[in-house]
Amino acid sequence: MNISEIMIPTIHSISSDKSVSHAARLMSQYQMDSLVVIDHGELVGLVTSRDVLTAHPNRIVADAMCDQMHYLLADQNIWEAHHYFLNENVKLAIVLDEEQVSGMITKETVEMKIAEYKDPLSGLYRAPYIQFIGESYLRKQIPFHLLFIDLNDFGRINKQYGHPFGDDVIRTYSAVLSSIAEDQGDHLCRYAGDEFVLISTAPIALIEQYIDLISRPTNVLDITVSAAVGHVNGCEDPEFFKRSWRELIAQASLESSAIKAQKTVSALPS
Repeated sequence: MNISEIMIPTIHSISSDKSVSHAARLMSQYQMDSLVVIDHGELVGLVTSRDVLTAHPNRIVADAMCDQMHYLLADQNIWEAHHYFLNENVKLAIVLDEEQVSGMITKETVEMKIAEYKDPLSGLYRAPYIQFIGESYLRKQIPFHLLFIDLNDFGRINKQYGHPFGDDVIRTYSAVLSSIAEDQGDHLCRYAGDEFVLISTAPIALIEQYIDLISRPTNVLDITVSAAVGHVNGCEDPEFFKRSWRELIAQASLESSAIKAQKTVSALPS
């Protein structure tokens, strides 16, 4: 989803020589929390309701406005906007379309839309988030490790203990994975069902520890849970940046499936 789909398309302007009280009246009239400040056709600043409240009514807008503008492009997606607001620690940005002002976007609006992409059971983001991270890293040519994590015998857990208990396992296992990811600032999502995807730029030695820890049978809610982990190493693959996200996630998932199949065969009686 692009910013243009959730931005405030109608903006109202004021010149910098108008009074703060006039800005307050316009905000009340238009039911807006901010006005774009334009002088002689040029965008020079932004005045918000907070600026109006903290300035004397008789002062002019030039004295109250903020002239440090923040911009996003209409065709940027909501994940890029989300990261921008977090990194810049701002609450509002002007949206440009072909270098023309086309609207405004607030941090609150972006966060509300981002929340729709969170999985309510695990509290993790869903697949679109990890796709954004992966495609962003590929575009910037940042090498990374891609781990596709698939729980073993999860269908059996649901059948033996019931789906509510299976939900508890997903919730608890998600928390375990989150603690691993948060230590290194990695990116994690619940991809689908009992599948998770993790993107990490950690050293290979640490990735190997991840895989060993995740693959090893672990006690979760008094039952044994393990996972098959498919791994694509973008730090050692010379063709890595020639491949699409779709190709990489397919490889990682197929590797995970192959590991599960191998374990199933080895567990059969001879």
